[in-house]
Amino acid sequence: MNEDAKHTTLKGLFWNAIDRFGNQIIVTVVGIITARILPESDFAVIGVLAIFSTIATSFIDSGFGTSLVRSKEVNDKDYSSMFVFNLAVSTVLYLALFISAPFIETYYGISGLALYARVLFLQLLIHAFGIVQYVKVLKNMQFNITARVNVLAVFLSGTIAIAMTFLDFGPWVLIWQPVLYSTFRTTLFWLWGNWKIDFSVSKTVLKRHLGFSLSFMAANMLGKVLSPLYVSFVGKHYSEVQTGHYYQANKWGETPNLLISSIIQGTTLSTLTSLQDDRPRFLNACRKSMSTLVFVLLPVSFLAISVAEPAFVLVLTEKYRHAVSFFQLLCLAGIFISLTDMNVNFVNIKGRSRYALILEIVKVSLALLLLGLTYDKGVLTIIYGQLAVRIVSYVLSTQFSRLVYGYSLGLQFRDLLSATLISGSAAFLSFLPQYFSVLDNLLGLLILQSVIFIVVYCGLNHLTRNTIWMELLQLVKNKILKQNI
Repeated sequence: MNEDAKHTTLKGLFWNAIDRFGNQIIVTVVGIITARILPESDFAVIGVLAIFSTIATSFIDSGFGTSLVRSKEVNDKDYSSMFVFNLAVSTVLYLALFISAPFIETYYGISGLALYARVLFLQLLIHAFGIVQYVKVLKNMQFNITARVNVLAVFLSGTIAIAMTFLDFGPWVLIWQPVLYSTFRTTLFWLWGNWKIDFSVSKTVLKRHLGFSLSFMAANMLGKVLSPLYVSFVGKHYSEVQTGHYYQANKWGETPNLLISSIIQGTTLSTLTSLQDDRPRFLNACRKSMSTLVFVLLPVSFLAISVAEPAFVLVLTEKYRHAVSFFQLLCLAGIFISLTDMNVNFVNIKGRSRYALILEIVKVSLALLLLGLTYDKGVLTIIYGQLAVRIVSYVLSTQFSRLVYGYSLGLQFRDLLSATLISGSAAFLSFLPQYFSVLDNLLGLLILQSVIFIVVYCGLNHLTRNTIWMELLQLVKNKILKQNI
């Protein structure tokens, strides 16, 4: 990368990190409080409805946003056409889901689910009003605005959710929280964005963007639907308590992976667009982005797996002890989700969204096949099938990356090897105090394991002179020297 691109990327990474980590800290606090107070069965309600929200949101996003971001030239007609198109789609989808709500309640057999669904799905209409403002901010690489909006929106909605939890609103806490988040987020984007509402539509614009966006939309929908599909499947065939356990394990298991990968992807989508026609530079930038991802992703995921039992029991209480093994496997599966999504992101930047669609069709087909074979064998067996799907999907995604711009499985294995070995070694050593029951105090054990992991991970990176580690140290040194001067 040249210096300008590097500066822009680092700036984007900084603000995306502020956005995602700030957002996640608040979400984690709210999630812990609600998990400790609300019964497990309440989470089954939001769990089984997630698949419908996910599918509908994918239709509303429609891939138009990504198409606009990756396009080199965009004008007001592009934005207004996107706005009208998304608003029309969201209205039709909400009406369809509103009418279907009683049938959803009958299918899952959860009392009051129809009303919960009709309120939850309001977020779709609200979301549609803010997409254009978000895309324009992203297109202009104003990551600071995105960070402020997202963190403030999640803080306001989370604060209200906590208050509702203590006021004994029950499942309504989980229903209203995403609706309030969408409301605050959309409102703030309109306050801080600079796009003025316009209802003009151009058929030429729609045609130009739909060629890319329809494939992207289908791939995006299938990709996002997989996780809620499993929750929905468990909710249909197992008790509400078991569904609640699986929902929490899946939610926390995917969190570190999706959090970190979203920071990297949110930046690369904008910064790598200018390199898409220069194959060697694009490949080099992709390798650098992937190496950066795994440098942060793997230690966080391996540490979470290592300390899962004391963390779950201490933070979420004893009632979630049975979800620990679910969490560990789903956290491992989450690593492959992030790696796959990174490959898909690179392929989409190159404009080859049909490859992403092929991948998602294969992924969902394989998932449905394994679900059909394992749905009555227990939740743990279902999760093993889920892990297998994630691994196969990652391998297939590397083949598409190889075809499009030369990033093969062999090259990726080389870029992943160091972080995998170092993270695995740190996780093994940090697990030993738990295995040998060194401490009975859960908080003390959690701290001891975390300290061991961090010391080993940092120490091994320094001993092996890991490139990213050395660059990070140099960056910190430069900052310190600059402040001293």
